[in-house]
Amino acid sequence: MEQLIDNPKLNKVQIHINGVIAILSTSTISNVAVFVMIWWIITQKHSRHTVVTRLVLNLILSDFIQSIGFMMSYNWLRINAINEGTYCDIQGFLINLGDVASGFWALVICLHTYMLVVHSYEYSHLVFLAMIIIWPFNIVISALGYVIQQAYDESFYSNAGGSWCWISPYYPNYRIGFHYGIILFNAAAMIILYAVMFTVIYRRQGSMATQGSKRVLQSVNKKLVWYPIVYIILVFPLALQRIVAIATENPNVWGINYLIPAACVFTSAGFVNTIIYGITRNIVSVKPVLEKIRRFTSSSFPSTFSDSATMTNMTNIHNNSLQKSGEFFSTIITGADSSSVITPPSPTYSNEPLNNLQNNP
Repeated sequence: MEQLIDNPKLNKVQIHINGVIAILSTSTISNVAVFVMIWWIITQKHSRHTVVTRLVLNLILSDFIQSIGFMMSYNWLRINAINEGTYCDIQGFLINLGDVASGFWALVICLHTYMLVVHSYEYSHLVFLAMIIIWPFNIVISALGYVIQQAYDESFYSNAGGSWCWISPYYPNYRIGFHYGIILFNAAAMIILYAVMFTVIYRRQGSMATQGSKRVLQSVNKKLVWYPIVYIILVFPLALQRIVAIATENPNVWGINYLIPAACVFTSAGFVNTIIYGITRNIVSVKPVLEKIRRFTSSSFPSTFSDSATMTNMTNIHNNSLQKSGEFFSTIITGADSSSVITPPSPTYSNEPLNNLQNNP
C-alpha cells in the first residue's frame, strides 16, 4: 500500500462504499445467473447448436465479462480506495469490452429477427461471421487505451464514479468513440429495424395465407424480440448521464444518487437476459404463477356481491376473462400457443428456419 501512495503515477481515490456494495450485488447476481444458464445450455445437446441459442450464448457471455469487470470492485471495497494501475486497467478493459460487445450482439439478434420475420430467411453462418467481427473489434478498441495513454501523462482507465474503473474523464472523445457512440449507433439501428419489422407485421396481418403462418410469425417475433428491447432499456439511464456529462463538461452531473442506480440497472443485464431466455425457451414456466393469481383473484372476487345468481354469473365471467388474459400473457412471454401445434410454411430462401425455431423450444 505504501508503494502505491508513494508512486506519483498512481492516484488514490476514495470510493463510494454504498455504491460499490450495490453494484457488487447486482453484478454478482448477474454472474451467478449467467453461469448457471451457460452450464445449462452446454448440457442441452438438442438445442445448443441452434442459431438462436448461439446468439444468446454470445450475448450473455458479454454480460458475464462485464459483470466480472464490475466484480473486481471487491478489491476497492477491501482497501477502501481506487488505485490507478494494472488492476484498474484490467477492470476498465473488461467493463468496456463487455458493455460494447453486448450491444453488438443485441443488434445481431435484432437483425436475425428481422430477417426471419420479414424475409423468412436464416443465414446459417451468421453467428460465426458475427464472432470473427465483434470479438476482435471489441478487444482491439478496449486494448487501444494502453497505447493511447503512452502519448499522454494520464492513465486511460481510472476512477469512474467512485465505484469502478473505466475510461478516464480526461478522454471524453474516446468515451464517445469507444463506447457511447457505438451504443447509440446500435440502439438507433435496432429501433429502425424494429420499426420496419413491426410495420411489415401490421401490413401482413390481413393478408396471411393461413392462420398457421400468422401464428408462426408471432411466435418467432416473441421469442427473439425481447433481448434488444431490454438492452436499450437497461443501457439508457447510464448512457444518458454520461452523454450529458460530456456535453456539459461536468463528470458529476446529476450526482452519485443517479449514477449508482443507473449502473446497477445496467449491471443487471446478465440476470435479465437469462430470465428472458429461460421463459421464452420454456426452461422457466410462468403458467403456475398466472394460475395462482387467477385462483386468488377469483376466490376473493365474489365477496362483494349479495345476490347468489349474480355472484355465480360474475364469477364465471371473471374466471373466463382471467383465463384468456393468462393465456394471452403466457403467449406473449413464451412465444408459443399451447392450444395447437403449428406446422409453419417452408420459407423460400432457407432450409425452413421457422420450422427449426418452432421445433427447438
